[in-house]
Amino acid sequence: MIAPSMRIAIIGAGNVGGALGKALAAAGHEVVFGVRDPDSEKAQAASGAAPRSEVTNPADATVDAEVVIFALRWDAVPEIAPGLPEMDGRVVIDAMNRFSGDPARSTAQDLADLLPGAKVVKAFNTTGYENMSTASGRQQKAAMFIAGDHPEANAVAATLAGDLGFQPEDVGGLKNAKPLEEMVKVWLALAERHGRSVAFALSDD
Repeated sequence: MIAPSMRIAIIGAGNVGGALGKALAAAGHEVVFGVRDPDSEKAQAASGAAPRSEVTNPADATVDAEVVIFALRWDAVPEIAPGLPEMDGRVVIDAMNRFSGDPARSTAQDLADLLPGAKVVKAFNTTGYENMSTASGRQQKAAMFIAGDHPEANAVAATLAGDLGFQPEDVGGLKNAKPLEEMVKVWLALAERHGRSVAFALSDD
């Protein structure tokens, strides 16, 4: 059974990482940011906005984390990943998008190759960072799409999405992570017209 409160390491303290940290901390989770320069202004600002959070280097951040969220530029991942503790059996959430490289592969698939044994899930990548901390206040819940090959890991991602106020939607295996990355292009186009608070939602009617 998943504990009501989890220790979550967020690798990256930029717009997405900072927004997720703030929202997850507000939801009652223990947040620790893992960044290359913990003393940087950006890292300190992210930690300051997330109540009771910590900031340290990526390796130390992940040591006792139940969930690890990658929220940084993909270019930095191959350098950071080899220095992390063993991720075997741990839930790793990929909140990144990449608009170059192999058009047939997602960052989530590449992350799974870099972290053997990790239960990689794609989530938190199809909407703007501004919506992470405001999802609970929407009249109609925004959808948060989740893709992964491990049902128990998908369930963890769904729980976190629900904690933030999203309607979690499991869209199948990690092979569907690439279509989710493509969806952000649609979101960006919609944001130009409707503003960055726009989000995807589902209707069963």
